[in-house]
Amino acid sequence: MQFNLGTFSHAGSAFTGVVFQERVVDLREVAQRMDTPLPAFSVLADLLGDWDRNSDLFDELSEKIARNGLLEEAGIDFNDIEALPPLGRAGKQIYAAANYSDHVDGMRKTFTPAFDTTTPPVPLRPYLFAKVCAMTGANADIVLPAGIERTDWEAELMVVIGKSGHNIPAERAVDHIAGYMATNDVSCRDLTWRDDRPSIRSDWLAGKSFDTFAPTGPFFTPRRFIPDHANLSIRLWVNGDIKQDGNSRDMTFGIEDQIAYASRLMTLRPGDVIATGTPAGTGQERLEFLKPGDIIETEVEHCGRQRNRCVAGTYDYSKN
Repeated sequence: MQFNLGTFSHAGSAFTGVVFQERVVDLREVAQRMDTPLPAFSVLADLLGDWDRNSDLFDELSEKIARNGLLEEAGIDFNDIEALPPLGRAGKQIYAAANYSDHVDGMRKTFTPAFDTTTPPVPLRPYLFAKVCAMTGANADIVLPAGIERTDWEAELMVVIGKSGHNIPAERAVDHIAGYMATNDVSCRDLTWRDDRPSIRSDWLAGKSFDTFAPTGPFFTPRRFIPDHANLSIRLWVNGDIKQDGNSRDMTFGIEDQIAYASRLMTLRPGDVIATGTPAGTGQERLEFLKPGDIIETEVEHCGRQRNRCVAGTYDYSKN
């Protein structure tokens, strides 16, 4: 029986839930009812450390739920809950840049300063960066920073690591994947290129890590339920108009190569995530940017759909 997992809030209480189509059940509650012992955990990310065993446990539990009719008895309609960041707590947040050639071509045409179009003297290798803002839920507001004029969208497939590894061979990379999520790598184009540092130019921290710039979810999809991660549709709409309509097969570097490359730089651990790049159709390519009141919908096949409203940020001092 296919299922998804996530972190949700209902009636003011957060819980780790199992999603069956349009119904969500509290993992702890149904495990207790079914007399199925769970390993100790605080958030879903804690269960990734022994993912092979825990994934089998969820399979067993899902079958018990179906047989005993608990989905109707204990389930909550998915539309009546709030989707929080699925893992509850993420590890390292690694993002791929310039990983779809159509997106890169579009950026070259519109970005100032202009992209260098000369052929590189050495073979391409994956281009990764870290994003350090906290993940937010699939329906959370995106706050557009005050004074910023070019806030952009980037729909992406995100890979969740479920097994530690260093120097992982590409042919073994799938063994280290627990599952997948949808995310939107919201980006501030105003600050990505530094006018005051022409010899350095790029500033990925400032361009990518404002609060609310990483809506993720609505849920986590276990690897076994994705038929082929190299053939997933990735789409994004702004106010109902489709802006991105791509497919993961068009990545310059596939997921296996990205995991292999990242694991040469650092040990990948359960709960680490890799956002794998965005296809063509971003705002920078269109010279269209987000404004307060805009509604962004982001969808990755088998990983659910987000719906985020854009709101205006302020310069107000806050101690939160």
